[in-house]
Amino acid sequence: MKHSLATTLYHAFPSSSPDWLDASTPLFRRLMSITPASVAYHANTLWLFTESDFMTTMVPISLFAMVAAPLTSPSNIPHLVFWLWFHLLAFNTSNQTTSFEDATNKPDRPIPAGRITVEHALILRWVLMPMCWALSLAYSKETMFASMALALFTWMYNELKGNGRSAITRYLLNGLGFAAFEAGTTLVARDDKTNLDGAGWLAILLSGLIFATTIYAQDFRDVVGDAEINRDTIPLRFGAPSRPVLMAGVMAWSVGLSFIWQVDIFTTVAFVALAAFAGGRFVLKTTVDDDRRNYFWYNIWVTAAHVLPGYWRFFHSA
Repeated sequence: MKHSLATTLYHAFPSSSPDWLDASTPLFRRLMSITPASVAYHANTLWLFTESDFMTTMVPISLFAMVAAPLTSPSNIPHLVFWLWFHLLAFNTSNQTTSFEDATNKPDRPIPAGRITVEHALILRWVLMPMCWALSLAYSKETMFASMALALFTWMYNELKGNGRSAITRYLLNGLGFAAFEAGTTLVARDDKTNLDGAGWLAILLSGLIFATTIYAQDFRDVVGDAEINRDTIPLRFGAPSRPVLMAGVMAWSVGLSFIWQVDIFTTVAFVALAAFAGGRFVLKTTVDDDRRNYFWYNIWVTAAHVLPGYWRFFHSA
């Protein structure tokens, strides 16, 4: 009986070690296949999800958060940069698993380049969302609310096809999404991560309106792929006349922002001149390759617009 019981228990519980230590299991073999090279490969894949938005999102919003908060502790910089990048990764995995024009417009992105399958990217997309909320809650519940708002706008923009159903919805959600990005990043930039002052909220409101009314600058470079999937964008709907309208828009915003933030005349002239140069490029240089460079200069202008709250804080805030 003793032998029989021992044999039965052995077969029922062959080892006190967990299953993942069993060399015959797929999980063990997968863990053992992890090497520094494979870690670097997958880390690079994550970076490639966000690489094209470094100048369009990471730089202007990071600078914006520092001046809108305002930043008082340099130790907050790594936190705001990582919070922003992690949420950008969450947005981009959602966007790139629902955008079928990437093979034409952006073939070097991870999915069309074959670095990750759509199925695995979808898993990553939905795993990142609660991770973003948990990261944000570590700072404050207000930061988590900004993260949750961004998740909602991301879902509406990508999975619910708000980015292509109508131009109005597309650009409205762009403005709301950027405002959520900025609210969260600005909260993380502060020492008190539970609230923003009036100037901070005004800066976020104005930035959201800027993006909602001028972000179609990004769509000129993507007209070929957007036309293939019948996406409704201002460049496709209105064609060439939308180019001088964009130029007028960025120049009007430059004058208005200079007035709101009480900028001196010399800085105002320089800012309006930058707007005229950036906007004028869209009018004078109209090839797809030109529009990629035009969009770079548009983002230089956006970055300049985003630091104006810092001018007001330095010269006029009590």
